[in-house]
Amino acid sequence: MSATQQTIGRLDAVHPHRADLGLCIAPLRPTGGCMDREPSSVLLRADFHVLLICSGGAGDHLVDLTTHHHHPGSLLRIRPGQVHERPPTMEGTAVCFTDAFLANESGLAAGPTSWDLGSDDLRDVRAHLDVLDTEYQRHVFGPTSRRHVRGETMLGHLLVALLLRVDQAPPLVDGQSLVPHPVARAFVDLVERSFSSVHTVEEYAAVLGYSAKTLARASAEATGLTPKQIIDARLVLEARRLLAYTDVPVSAVGRRIGFDDAANFCRFFTRATGMAPGAFRAAHRY
Repeated sequence: MSATQQTIGRLDAVHPHRADLGLCIAPLRPTGGCMDREPSSVLLRADFHVLLICSGGAGDHLVDLTTHHHHPGSLLRIRPGQVHERPPTMEGTAVCFTDAFLANESGLAAGPTSWDLGSDDLRDVRAHLDVLDTEYQRHVFGPTSRRHVRGETMLGHLLVALLLRVDQAPPLVDGQSLVPHPVARAFVDLVERSFSSVHTVEEYAAVLGYSAKTLARASAEATGLTPKQIIDARLVLEARRLLAYTDVPVSAVGRRIGFDDAANFCRFFTRATGMAPGAFRAAHRY
């Protein structure tokens, strides 16, 4: 990415047909719907979650400086505030929803970002999506009836069921499929929640109630990566986001991810990326 400044379009959570509804399900299109609300922006930042399920075609999709590869069976989760390109031209479905629509299921707001669904997982996820979409179409476009009165509650439960089923599939971690492993999954989830304050393998192991050796073995079996590689990758991702998309000073970027000393942060970032934070910002500034 050149240093040329680009506008990041903001997408508010405004339903095109039902202003009071925090859920929208639509086929993927390069134009129309939300895409027409910021027609001049190459990059977008949404105030809601976006679940993209590809059923045909292929393409690359940049989200927070990380390239995701769409193909039949791929699933990508974009969370509120993440900066991303417009989805590539492909067949599929977008499920958009707000944090408020998840009600008390706040734990589903965090977690993995992308999946390559195997045949069984893909079949089940599509089945859940079909039921959700059928009830969504009835609720939004069907006639008002007794069913309509509790329709939003039912849609909320069906969305939670879909997300829970997705959560059972092996996610991708740093581009690799996470082999089902309860210890590794608990570790990855904890890193997502605690990366800015917890930096050592020993601290994560203590919180999870395992030894560092057990954590290392589980991580290697599930991802082929060491626990430290997973921790460092998450720290680097957050630093890259802040450097590319904000004007936060380099020293403050370091503090936000847990480095009290700016020099230590600069050494860590340079060792991990091959570029000093200032140079990275100049090269990737949006």
